[in-house]
Parts: sequence; C-alpha cells; structure tokens
Amino acid sequence: MTKNNKLQKVLVLNRESLVASKEISLSTSTRVKEVLDFLVYKKHLEYIEVFDSNPIAKRAIDWSNVMILSKHRSVKSLELVKYAKQKKKIVIYDLDDWIFSFPNISQGSKIYTENYALDILKYCDFITVANSEILKRTKSILPNRDVKLLPNGMWIDRLTHPSNIKYSTKAKEKKIVFSNTDNLKIDNSKQSFLEALQFFFFKNPEYILDFYGDPFPEIFSLPFLHFCNRISYQQYMKIILSGNYEFAVIPLGSNEEPQNVEFNDCKNPFKYINYGAAKVPGIYSDSKIYKDNIKNEVTGLLVKNEYDDWYKAMNDLSKDKYLQKKIREEAFRDVCKRFNIYQPAKILLSLIFAI
Repeated sequence: MTKNNKLQKVLVLNRESLVASKEISLSTSTRVKEVLDFLVYKKHLEYIEVFDSNPIAKRAIDWSNVMILSKHRSVKSLELVKYAKQKKKIVIYDLDDWIFSFPNISQGSKIYTENYALDILKYCDFITVANSEILKRTKSILPNRDVKLLPNGMWIDRLTHPSNIKYSTKAKEKKIVFSNTDNLKIDNSKQSFLEALQFFFFKNPEYILDFYGDPFPEIFSLPFLHFCNRISYQQYMKIILSGNYEFAVIPLGSNEEPQNVEFNDCKNPFKYINYGAAKVPGIYSDSKIYKDNIKNEVTGLLVKNEYDDWYKAMNDLSKDKYLQKKIREEAFRDVCKRFNIYQPAKILLSLIFAI
C-alpha cells in the first residue's frame, strides 16, 4: 500500500495481437495480468484493463498511478504514453519478444508495418524484459537506459495444487495437445515435422490431436487435427489442466534455420511452463530456449527437427507410461521451483512503488 494507506492504482493498457488481427494480446495475460492478479490478492494494488483503442483510455490514465504496456508499438499507444507522462504517471513497458524485427514466417512481418516502439520506450520510466537475450539486445539499442530483468512466473497455487491434479490413464480418448499462435514456428524443417505427425496418426488412429491457436496454411493436411481456435489464456490453462492429455508437441526452429535463430533465441519457454504446471509431458524441439530449460528424458523430450526424431519421440512416449509419469512429476516440480510467481511479483511491485 502507499504511504496514505491507499491501494496503488494500476492501468493495464491492452492491445490487439501483433501476429493475429482482431485477437487479444496473450503476452499481456501471461506476463502482466498473471503477476498483477497475485498482487491484488496480496492487497498491494488494484488494477483495471483498457484497450489502447478504447475512447476512455485517457480517463483510465487519469484514474491510475501507474500504466503498464506490453510490446505496444502503435502510434495510438505512443499518444497515450505521452499523455500519461504529462499527467505524471509511472509508465512501465514489458518486452517478451524481439518486436523490432519479425522473421518472414511470422504474420507480425505482414500485419503491422508501423513500429513506434522505440519512440514509446523513450517516455517510459521502466523497461522490463523476460530473458537475458532480450536484456542484452535492448541494452545495445538503448545503452543509457536501466533495463530490468523481470523473470517469467506463474501463479501455480491459483491454477492448481498437487493434491488436486489427478491424472487418469483411463481417459475415454487418447489425446495429444498442440498449441501455436501465428504461423508454425518452424520453417526449413516444417515438412519433416508435419510428415512425422501424419505417419504417427496413420499408425495410431485411436489418437486425436487437439490444436489451440491460430489456423496455419498446412492445417488442412492434418485430418486428425481437432481445431479448437484461439482462446483466452485462463481458459487454455484450465483446459490443458483437465484434458487428460498424454503429451504435447512443441516445434520451434533451431540451428537448421539460421535466418530465424536470432528471433527464436529471444523467445520464452512459456509452453514448458504451461505444460509443466498442468502436468502434460512435452516433446520439444532442441532449440536454445528449450535446451536451456529442459533436462532431456527428465522434464521433457528434446528432439532434432527431423522426421525420424519427431516420429520416434511420439511413438516412444505414447507407449511408455512410466516415462510419461516421470516427466509429468519432474516437470511440475521444476516449474514450481523455477517459475513461480513470487520473484516477478517482488520485482514488479518494487517498480510500481519506486517513484
């Protein structure tokens, strides 16, 4: 609480997704609202959420003491940040992707041509980033700014408790889960991944692949795929928690895609955090963000983006119930230890009350 014993008032300025037109930003939910919900629960603050396109945005700024943005880069957002500084508000800007250049495989390179992110950052009191790679690059383009690392965290106690997770091997359907926003995040080896999926489901027709996210061009080549569309982060977590999924597949371009390595190295292991918290074993591409966070055959399976590796991993994990159980338990334990909500909440709270 503030010195006069009043709750700090925080405005979350939301926006449209940078990679899917007319969709809501997921980063705002995973990086900002998750932490703020915890801080509200702890009675440190109150917050409201308003979109940058909403006509009442300036009134919301007037109400608040602090405004938080996440990867905003529109001219409208720039206008609102300038207004907030005129009103002497604290402005915090969070980055969990390298939004200054999108690879060609991303819709982000096609949907939005305007990018006022650097102009916006000039007016912000604090810049927070999700990982050390973004930290290094942000400091290189803003050498005179104090950029702070705000680690990824999840309020796991709210989502679930170990005693409340009851995995059943007697599920009515054999299900695998796959989630992806934007186009598939795999380019040079995309065909190998898709062919491995096709052969696995041909050999195992009793399985269903639930897909959550944005449609991609190759989706029609996967008749076994059950398209569930993009849903809110909170809905998604509840579904994968209770979905009785045997495992998840998480493809991401690695060293075989030199044109995308720099962008992918700035990404975050959100899918590992989500699936680990929900006790869903995952098969992950051996890209840097997953190699840095996953112990192979302990907290997940790491595979090269090649047909044989993907097919073997899916085939082996589908048949090895002991390995499924081991990964469920070890990944959950690891995520609870390394990606809990407490550290990011402590850091963000210190910034909210810094001025």
